[in-house]
Amino acid sequence: MAVTGRYLFTQPETLLAIITVVVMYFLSHLDSASMNDVILRFVHLTSFSLYVGMSFWMTFVAGLTMFKILPRNLFSAVQSVLFAKYVAYCVLFSIIALGSYYMQVKATEGFLSKILGLLICVGGSLVGCAVFPLLSSKLAERNQIEKDENIGRGIGNDNEPCKKLKETNSTYAAIYTRVVWLHGLSALTNLICLVGMTVHLATLSYNVTFH
Repeated sequence: MAVTGRYLFTQPETLLAIITVVVMYFLSHLDSASMNDVILRFVHLTSFSLYVGMSFWMTFVAGLTMFKILPRNLFSAVQSVLFAKYVAYCVLFSIIALGSYYMQVKATEGFLSKILGLLICVGGSLVGCAVFPLLSSKLAERNQIEKDENIGRGIGNDNEPCKKLKETNSTYAAIYTRVVWLHGLSALTNLICLVGMTVHLATLSYNVTFH
């Protein structure tokens, strides 16, 4: 039987189901004296888990896969849309994770060392969010020139026509160099965020106990 309209179990329905389960669980534990602490830990673990999972997926799965299978210009177009959402969500989830964890440890000894990893994550995410619009703009300029020259259709590192155009078109060469520089800076901020995640995971491993 043909399926018309929206598919079942799409993102809104999935999100609603998750929220319903969470609300039902906490409503069943309203008599707990430590419920505020539990909710705070839940917010922290949820936001940090989303941050780590999203970063791992984009860094090691989505980005590499698209680079290897999509033509150069198409990859840049997808990257401009997808990575814009990625860096925005990185800022959001890292700030939520930092705020929720700070509220838990602010009264403890050496709390600054406990939030160090998250401070690195927030800082790296903010820089990445500032860098990406510049990168996206230069990618659009580079892609337009490549489109006009009928090049940029190679996959992965197959960009020999682009290298040849750099030798004859100074404008393209300048934009190409700028893209490489901004892409390197974006990759560096992402690496900094991964370092921050690792530091905070180590912090949690050291401080969390299981009963």
